[in-house]
Amino acid sequence: MAGITTLALKANIDKWKNLLFSFNHQESGIKSNVRDVSMLLRFIDENKYSKITGETLLEFIAWLKDEKGNSAGAINRKISSIKSYIRHLRFLRVKGADTLPIKELPRCREPYSGPIQALEPEEVQKILRAIDTSSVIGYRDYVLYSLIYNLGLRVSEAVGISISDIDFEKEIITIHGKGGKRRVIPIVNQLITILNKWITLRKKMMNAHMQDALFISKKGKRLAIRTAQDNFKKYVEKAGKLSLNKITPHSLRHAFATHALESESELLVLKTILGHARLETTEIYLHPSINVMRKAMNDHLANDILGGILENKTDQMKINNRRCVIKRKAA
Repeated sequence: MAGITTLALKANIDKWKNLLFSFNHQESGIKSNVRDVSMLLRFIDENKYSKITGETLLEFIAWLKDEKGNSAGAINRKISSIKSYIRHLRFLRVKGADTLPIKELPRCREPYSGPIQALEPEEVQKILRAIDTSSVIGYRDYVLYSLIYNLGLRVSEAVGISISDIDFEKEIITIHGKGGKRRVIPIVNQLITILNKWITLRKKMMNAHMQDALFISKKGKRLAIRTAQDNFKKYVEKAGKLSLNKITPHSLRHAFATHALESESELLVLKTILGHARLETTEIYLHPSINVMRKAMNDHLANDILGGILENKTDQMKINNRRCVIKRKAA
């Protein structure tokens, strides 16, 4: 019977982990990969399987969805880790590894949840205006959230920026994205101005001369993601009523993408700026705001046709009313 023994599956995890380290995979990614395969081993132990086949893998996927409540993204990540491990077993020529149909394993799809809702430009402005820029910390936060919005950054990317990543002469900035991927983004005049001012103010922060980090905490260390998120929450509350129920720094990235597409920016260019691996990820922002839809409907030919019909009906109603009045007088 096709398949691989449970013993063989368990025996080679350390070799696989060491191989990933030797190929300079990120430690966090390796831990995630091993954790995913360990979840498969847990499933196997609970069900007391002695051999793993393609059918076993399908049962495991169903278990992740139905019993563990994993999202499609979480399931797909585990499938990817398992495929990587099985390819490693094939390389080692572990008996039965080549019989597992990993190419045929289906990807899970998220049910359609509707378009991402984005803040309006006026709302972004409202949040930024809620920051007291008269203090060093306040100006730091103003620059941080302005960068996230103006460059479409993830909060982790923004706090990860170092001064050495900024080339003021060429007016570009290097962003260190997910999975160790880097991208270079141009910075416009307004950002250059506030960045220069911040770098001057930054000298007043503790340990500023010892840090290359662009954004420093009160304790003189690189600003933590959690601190950036907590501070943003306070500014959102201070800004008052906004159209979205839940607003985080990532909402600024969504707003950047949505506003860029509404300004008729090219999708492929936006994909590069945002650092998306797949164009499909960028396409989730392809939804119009209420204002854009209203303008499109007002500009549509149907509106002119309806207007013409209503005008004709109004004229006819006036004529009919006039006839009615004349008849009454004649009577």
